[in-house]
Amino acid sequence: MKTHKIFFLLFGLFVSFCAMAQRKPDKLTEEQRKEFDLQFFAGMKEKIINNYQDAETGFRKALQIDDQNANAHFQLATVLYSQKKNQEAMFEAERAVKLDAANEWYTKLLIELYKKQQQYEPASRLCKDYYKISGDIKFLYEQAGLELALNKPANAIKIYNEIEKKVGVNEQLSRQKEQLYLSQRKLKKAIKEIKKLCKAFPLELSYQGMLADLILADGNEKEALEIYNNIIKKDPQNGYAAFSLSEYYKIKNNTEKYFEFLEKGFLSNADPKIKVEMLSKLIPSNDFGSSHKEKCKYLIKAFIQTNPDIETPYLFMGDMYIQERNFEEARNYYLQATQRNETSVSTWEQILFCDQQLARYDLMQSDCLRLIELFPENYEGYFYFSMASKHLKQYDKALSIAREGLNFSQNVEMMVQMLNNLGDIAHYAKQYVLSDSAYEAALQLEPDNSNALNNYAYFLSLRKTRLDKADSMSLRSIELDPENPSNLDTYGWILFQKKEYEKAYIYIEKSLKILPQNAEVVEHMGDVLYMLGQYEKAVEHWQKAKSLGADSEELLRKINNKKL
Repeated sequence: MKTHKIFFLLFGLFVSFCAMAQRKPDKLTEEQRKEFDLQFFAGMKEKIINNYQDAETGFRKALQIDDQNANAHFQLATVLYSQKKNQEAMFEAERAVKLDAANEWYTKLLIELYKKQQQYEPASRLCKDYYKISGDIKFLYEQAGLELALNKPANAIKIYNEIEKKVGVNEQLSRQKEQLYLSQRKLKKAIKEIKKLCKAFPLELSYQGMLADLILADGNEKEALEIYNNIIKKDPQNGYAAFSLSEYYKIKNNTEKYFEFLEKGFLSNADPKIKVEMLSKLIPSNDFGSSHKEKCKYLIKAFIQTNPDIETPYLFMGDMYIQERNFEEARNYYLQATQRNETSVSTWEQILFCDQQLARYDLMQSDCLRLIELFPENYEGYFYFSMASKHLKQYDKALSIAREGLNFSQNVEMMVQMLNNLGDIAHYAKQYVLSDSAYEAALQLEPDNSNALNNYAYFLSLRKTRLDKADSMSLRSIELDPENPSNLDTYGWILFQKKEYEKAYIYIEKSLKILPQNAEVVEHMGDVLYMLGQYEKAVEHWQKAKSLGADSEELLRKINNKKL
């Protein structure tokens, strides 16, 4: 709930300097007055340059000469507050207010300090007292907020009623009282407040809608429906009433009317925020059964029709197509969202996800370049561009951008991911020293990173080098992630290179049980079977690997020659 706030200008120097002369001149000698002025203005000078300790000294010396000077107490309070000496500041502010209760600045500071110390009761009393002196309404608003902080809503309502007598009926006050009555479960009093608002502003249909909502919540359906229909009759484009009616018919399980008024709402001039709220509740539900998704898409299109320049409905539609695994349409809608707002990183990440699912690494490259152009320090752009370039076998380009991306890794997790990526790319680029260095660096940062351990071990096994190191790293990756088919295949392949074929068979078989359609692992099984003397089964596995997409020259040679 919004309450009227008092803003205290902490370092304001334009407090009335006439307050300095609050004691009669004959109370101080000429010499005392001169010394007071000297110390007071020394304090002011130090305060201006934020030298609060020396300012405090100056004001305290001034008060030793004249401890009845309200302004000196106030200025001392402000510099104590700036040093977070809140208790001392509160004491000095209380002295200032006691000496000059009519000064608004002194009062504001003391209220602020009471609030800092959660002393809401004296703050509320001070607001009340100062309102009596000044007649300034903002202190009543502040007092109402303090009564709410004290969990005294009835007192707050009384204060709002007092304000209303001064300023008249308005939406802010009526809504505040309505919400307070609702929090106290006093629905009829809330209705009375909004009826008063409607009477004061009979042409404001949004207030009529608020009233209908409350009357419906009170169980008077007939009266509520009459108000809603009257609103739509006067304003056919009133989305507020349409959405309220849709909720009513939803409760009544009348799906036809529910959808009819939803459609009216989305085709209306209602605030887009309301449409977003409705979609956020509707899409995860299954209100329309088998036709639910199609109806949701229809409503999103209605949203786009009436609010074509807002990104949100395009994002909703993209998400709908993601659910259907239609990544091409999803990407299209996400791109349309970026045409309305290019500055959402999350939208670009969704586009890159679609690129990856479509295996359109050429599109991923161009999308990453745009992401890097918009957000030159964003890590994802560099990571996915290098990954796309690797898939396109553009290794020099991939290495260059992967190295650049290391500069924008904002934490250890990002750095390890980019180093793993760099290690992969360098291996395929046959820059083995760089590949090993990248993995070593990743494992220095995170010794138990399963992905780094597995990939490093696998690439060593392909090169048939440091197999004992590869063996230990691979075993550790399995300990960390025992159900990962890639980890199991790697260890099996290391055992194959060590000519431990029966053991290799066990691990590669485990991998295939988890992910049976992996072409590379199927080919590995063929190699293992061949070395175990099961030649026909070996050829069958090689042929299956080919049917799954593997097409290396070595695989084709094995199939043609029917041997390793």
